[in-house]
Amino acid sequence: MLTRSSDKKSATVTPNPTFDEQKRLVRSELGDAISLEDNSFIRSLYYHVTPESSIDTFLKKSRFYSLAQRRWKLPRSCSKLLDKDFHTPFLNVFSSILKHFFTDSAAQGTREVVDTHTIDLLHREANSVIHHSRPSLVIKAEGPSFQRPYTKPGEQKQAVGYSNIATCIDIHVDGNEPPISDQLVRATIYARQIFIHQPNRRFVRVLVLTEQHVRLFHFDRSGAQYTPFFDFHDDPHTFVRLVLGLSSLDESDIGLDASIQWSTQDGRKVDGRLKTRAPSGEDVFYRLLATSPFFCDDNIRGRSTMCWSVRDLTTGEDLVVKDSWRTEDRLSEHIFMQDAIGIPGVVQMVTSEPDRCDTKSLRGFGDVSPAGFRNRIETRVVMKAYGKSIRKYTSAKQLFCALRDAIAGHMGLFKKGTIHRDVSLQNVLLGKPGAEPGYRGVLIDFDISTMRHLNTPADRHMGTRSYQSVPVLYSGKVPHPLPHDHLDDLESFLYVLVHIMFAYDSTGAALAADPMLQDWEKHEDDWRWVGTLKEAYLTRQHVPFKVSKRWPSPCVELIIAYAAFIRPLVQEKLGLSQLKPAVRNGREKVFAANSIQHYAHVLTLFDTAIEALDCPDTWEVVDDTSDEDDDGRSDRSDSPPTVIIFDYLVPPAQGPGRNSTKRSSDEDPNHQPPAKRSKSLSGHSLVPPIPRRSSRSRAPSPT
Repeated sequence: MLTRSSDKKSATVTPNPTFDEQKRLVRSELGDAISLEDNSFIRSLYYHVTPESSIDTFLKKSRFYSLAQRRWKLPRSCSKLLDKDFHTPFLNVFSSILKHFFTDSAAQGTREVVDTHTIDLLHREANSVIHHSRPSLVIKAEGPSFQRPYTKPGEQKQAVGYSNIATCIDIHVDGNEPPISDQLVRATIYARQIFIHQPNRRFVRVLVLTEQHVRLFHFDRSGAQYTPFFDFHDDPHTFVRLVLGLSSLDESDIGLDASIQWSTQDGRKVDGRLKTRAPSGEDVFYRLLATSPFFCDDNIRGRSTMCWSVRDLTTGEDLVVKDSWRTEDRLSEHIFMQDAIGIPGVVQMVTSEPDRCDTKSLRGFGDVSPAGFRNRIETRVVMKAYGKSIRKYTSAKQLFCALRDAIAGHMGLFKKGTIHRDVSLQNVLLGKPGAEPGYRGVLIDFDISTMRHLNTPADRHMGTRSYQSVPVLYSGKVPHPLPHDHLDDLESFLYVLVHIMFAYDSTGAALAADPMLQDWEKHEDDWRWVGTLKEAYLTRQHVPFKVSKRWPSPCVELIIAYAAFIRPLVQEKLGLSQLKPAVRNGREKVFAANSIQHYAHVLTLFDTAIEALDCPDTWEVVDDTSDEDDDGRSDRSDSPPTVIIFDYLVPPAQGPGRNSTKRSSDEDPNHQPPAKRSKSLSGHSLVPPIPRRSSRSRAPSPT
C-alpha cells in the first residue's frame, strides 16, 4: 500500500512551477506503490558488479570516506551550510566511486555525475504543454541505448537530458525532507520521463538521499515500490554497490533491454537493430526502420505496448514488432495469434517470445509477493506489416471493404474459439495497397482476447469505452453478466462505423465534432450513462441529415440496417442478464448456436453496400439545400431525412425460444412500446435488395 505516515507539512522546493499538475498526472497512472518493510531488497542488489574486497580497498584509500568515523565526507547538517550548496559534497562522493572503479579507458567518460538542480530537463508529453523537472544529480550515460537530448536546428546543444540519464538522485536536508508521498511523486516524474525517452527501458531506479540516509525507488510495468531509509554511512558497501549498479556499463543492470540497440552520430541515434528469437530457437536480427517506436503507451504501469517497424535483413520484408507486458493471469497474445495463422482479415504472426521477463524477478520477489502486487510478463510478437489505420481510408468503398474483411476475419477467429473483446477504431487496419478481397482490412491486437469455451463474463473494464457494447457497459450493474460473445464484438464494429461516418465524410476528411460522439467521449467514466446513450442511438431509425448528405446512400442504408439488426439482440441479452443463471437455464447459448447466421447477415449487409457503391446510378442523393437544426434534421419537417434504406431483416432464431422462421421483423414487437410496434414482415428474403435507382441527380463516384 502507499504509505503516507511520513506526510509532513514542511515547505519544500518543487521540481518546477507545474509540480501540482504533474502530481495529478503521475498519481492517476501509477496506482498504489508498495512500501517495503525492510531493506533486504536494496541490500541484495548488484553483488555481481564488484567483489567485496574491491570495495574494502576503495574505502581504505578514499578521501571521501572515514573508516575511523564510519562516515562519508558529507556535512552532518546541510541546513547549517553558509552557502547552502549541499549538492557539491554529494557529487564528490558519487564521482569518487565512479572514478575509482571505472578505470578502463573505454569506460571513462561514459558515466558522469552531473549537478542538475538548476538545469531544466525538458519533458516529452502527448500534449503540447512543455514541462520540465530538476533532479538534484543525475548519472549521465553514453552507450548503445542513450543519445544526446534533441534540439531544434540553430539551438544550442544540450549536454544532458532524460535521453542520456542512467538514474536520477534527489537530495534533501535531513529532518526537512518532503513527505514520502511527494518523494514518490518526484521520483515518478523522473522515472516516467526516462521510460518515455528510453523506449527499451524495463525498469528505472531513483535514489533519494539526506545527509544520513538513502532510499531507493524502483519503477516497472507493475508500478512502484520503495525501501525505508537506511544509514548509508554505517553500510558503505551497500551504498557503493548501489552507485556502481545504477551506473553500470552493463545496460541490463540499469534496466535497459539489450535486445534493442542503436548506433549514434554526433550523439544522436541514427540506426538500430532488434534481436529476437526465430521459431527454430535461433537468434534473428532485424533492422529498425526508425529510431523510435511508431506506437508507445507512455504510462508506467500497465501493458505499456510498444510497436517497432523493422525489416528482415534476409528477405527484405517489412514487419512489425510488438512488445507488451501482460498480467500473469492473462493468456499470452501469441496463443491467439497462433490460432489465427492462415485466417484472412486477421494479423499474421511470424514469431514470438512469450516469456521474456517478468516484474516479479525485477523486484527480487521469490515465491511470495507482497499484497497488492500484480506480476506482469513481457511478451514480444513479430507480425506481418499492413496498411495504415482504417481511419486513413480515402473512399467509402475502401472503408467498407476493410471493415467487411475484418468482420470476416473475426468470424474466422470465432470458429477457432477466440473472442477478441477489443474491437475499436485503433484495432482495424487497412490492408496493403492492392490487397485481394479478404485482406483489404485486418483485425489486430489480442491483448485482452479470451477463449470462447471459458465463457468469460462481460466486463466493462475490458475494451475501449467508445466502442464497448451495451451489454458490456451494463455488466457492472448486474450480478451475473452474460459471457462476452461475438455479438458484443459485432456491436463494437457498428460503433467503429458510427464513429467514422459521424466524424468524417466519405473521402476521409474530418468534420465538425458530432454532439453524439462528444457525449460518448465526455462521459466515458460513467459507463451507465454511456450505455444509456448507446441504447438511445440503437433506437434511432435514421441518421442525422448532415451525415446522410456526406455519404453515398448505400453507406447510410447499411448503418441503419446494421443498428436495426443489433437492437433486438441487445434487448434480449439485457433481459437475460437480469436473470439468475439457474432461471435463464442456459438460454443464452442460442446466441452462439446462431453465430454463423449473425455473421452471415452482417457480411451480406456489407456485400450489398459494396456492390451498390459500384453503381452510382442507383444511389439516392439527399437534397443539401435545406437548413438543419442542432440535431441534424431539416427544419422543414419533424420527420427524419428521406433516404432509401435496406429492407433490413433480422436473421432467423436470434434469441432464446424463438422459431427460426419468424425472425423477419425489423423490430422485435415484444420490445417496443405499443405505439411503435410494427407489423410482421415475415416472408421477406433475408438478403437485402440492391437499393433502387434514384430519380434524382447522380452522386459523385466513391472511388
